[in-house]
Amino acid sequence: MIKTFWNKLDAKQRKLVAGTAIFVLIALIMEIVVFPFWDAKEKLSKAIIVNQKKLGEMNELSKEFSALEEKTAIIKRVIATHGSDATLFSFLEKRATLANVRGRIKSMNSSRGMQSDYFEESLIDMKLEKITIKQLADFLFYAESPADLVRIKKIAVSKMKESPEYLSAQMQISSLQPLSQQPRNR
Repeated sequence: MIKTFWNKLDAKQRKLVAGTAIFVLIALIMEIVVFPFWDAKEKLSKAIIVNQKKLGEMNELSKEFSALEEKTAIIKRVIATHGSDATLFSFLEKRATLANVRGRIKSMNSSRGMQSDYFEESLIDMKLEKITIKQLADFLFYAESPADLVRIKKIAVSKMKESPEYLSAQMQISSLQPLSQQPRNR
């Protein structure tokens, strides 16, 4: 059938049909092979860029995680050296005695802060009244102790209305204590 059709055509028509067939064949090859290859190459290039960015972010997170693990190990060592009888309450009473402000403590209330798998934050809300600025500075010097994992989280200082030469200080002091129970499962 195709051979009879081909034989009926003159030379010009044969050239036209052959050219059209070649054009259709090239268009099919482009559509089936070349264009999908280019699209795949472009998608692969974009995926490589995205994955390189993700890898960079993962490396940063890995560095942060390693640093946090080191800090946690240090905290665990410090907590282990304190023993279970060391409490923030007793620590602050001793430091208040050193700073000569123990008799000026109006209140000390303890509470719990954040908790992790290995330790918990112990908080003391403390109010000192009728103290001088030197006594406050001495107490802050003695109370805040990075070696003992004790820090002043918040402080509010005001002049006393009845005696302007004295101060009133309210502060929140935190420390890390060993967890009183077994580590939580994740």
